[in-house]
Amino acid sequence: MISSFELTDAHEEHRETVRQFCEDEVEPHIEEYEESGTFPMDVVETVADAGFHGVQYGSEYDGLGLDYRSYAITIEELSRSWKLLAGTASVAGSLVGYPIHEFGEEWQREEWLTRICSGEWIPALSLTEPNAGSDAGSLETTATRDGDEYVLEGEKVWTTNGSIADFLVVGVQTDEGVSLIGVPEPAERDGLEFVRDIPCMEGETAVETEIRYDGVRVPVENVIGEPGRGLRYVLEGLDIGRIGTAAQGVGVAQGAFEESTAFADEREQFGQPIREFQGVSFKLADMAIEIEASRLLTLAAAAKRDRDERVTAEAAMAKTKATDVAMDVTTEAVQVHGSRGYSKDYSLERRMRVAKGMQIYEGTNEINRVVVANQLYE
Repeated sequence: MISSFELTDAHEEHRETVRQFCEDEVEPHIEEYEESGTFPMDVVETVADAGFHGVQYGSEYDGLGLDYRSYAITIEELSRSWKLLAGTASVAGSLVGYPIHEFGEEWQREEWLTRICSGEWIPALSLTEPNAGSDAGSLETTATRDGDEYVLEGEKVWTTNGSIADFLVVGVQTDEGVSLIGVPEPAERDGLEFVRDIPCMEGETAVETEIRYDGVRVPVENVIGEPGRGLRYVLEGLDIGRIGTAAQGVGVAQGAFEESTAFADEREQFGQPIREFQGVSFKLADMAIEIEASRLLTLAAAAKRDRDERVTAEAAMAKTKATDVAMDVTTEAVQVHGSRGYSKDYSLERRMRVAKGMQIYEGTNEINRVVVANQLYE
C-alpha cells in the first residue's frame, strides 16, 4: 500500500536532464542502429559516461549518488527514447550492481562496481538455464571447489548482453547451495563458449546469449557475499530490477502515447482531426490514465526502497501493471496510427515488440502475480 510518496524539484530537474540527454545523444542514432541490426556500443558508452549505469550508487564507485526514485526516472526516460539502452542500464544498476554493492567485499565494489558504473565494463547476469527459468532455485550449473578455485560446468540461456559483456555474474550450485560468482573478462576464459546470440522479437540490436561453461576456473574469492546465499541476493536484486522494468514499461508506453496524441491531432479524415472522433479520443484518454497509474506505482515502490524498506510486493505490482500497460498502450497506439503504425517507417512496431519482452523477463507477469498473492498473507 502506498503510504507516502514525493518527488522533489531535484527529481524533476533530473528528469529534464535525462530527457534532454536522450534527445541530444540517443535519438539521432536509433534509426541507424535499428536498421543495421548492430549493438550500439558507442551510444551505450555515452549513456554510462553520463552516470546512468550507476545512478543510485556513490561517487566513490563512479555513480551519481542519487536515490532509487532517480534511478526509476532515468530508466523511464531512456525507455521513452530507446528501451535497449534502458535495459543495459537497468542490469548494471540492479541485477549485477545491487548484489555487489550490498553483499560484496569492498575490493569487489572498488574493482568491479566502479568499472560497471563508469561504463568501462558492460555487465551481464548469467542466471537463466534451459530447465531453470522462473524457478531460479533449481539451477543445474555447478561450481566445484578445487583448491583456491571454483570450476564451473553448465549451460545458460537468455544472458542479456552476454557475448559482449566484460563481466558476468553467474548463478551456480555450490556445496552450500545457490551462489553468485563474478567472472571478469569472460571472453578470455578457457572453457567459456558463447554458443550463439538468440534471435528474439526485440530485433537484431538486442543481444541475448546462450553460454556454455566447460571447466571454467575462477578464484574462490570471486564469490559475491556468502556461498549458498545467492538466491536471496538474486531475489533482492530482482526487487530493484522489477522497479527498473516497471520504469521501462512506463517509458515505452509514454513514448507511444506521445506519438499517438501528436498523430491524432495532425491526421485528418472526414474533414477533422481524428482525435475529435470519440473512438480515438477514448483510446488516448485510457492511455493517459493507465500510464499515470503505472508511473505512480513505480515511483511509490522506488520511494519505499529509498526508505530502506523491502519492496518485494510493491516492485512486483509495479512491474506487472506497467508492462501490461505498455503492451496495451503500444497495441492501441498502432491502431491509432492505422497502416502507419504497422509500418517499420514508424517506431511504434518496435515499441510494441519490446513491450512483449518486458512482460516476460524479470519474472513473467504470472510469476509476479504469484509474488503479490503470497505477500498478501505475510
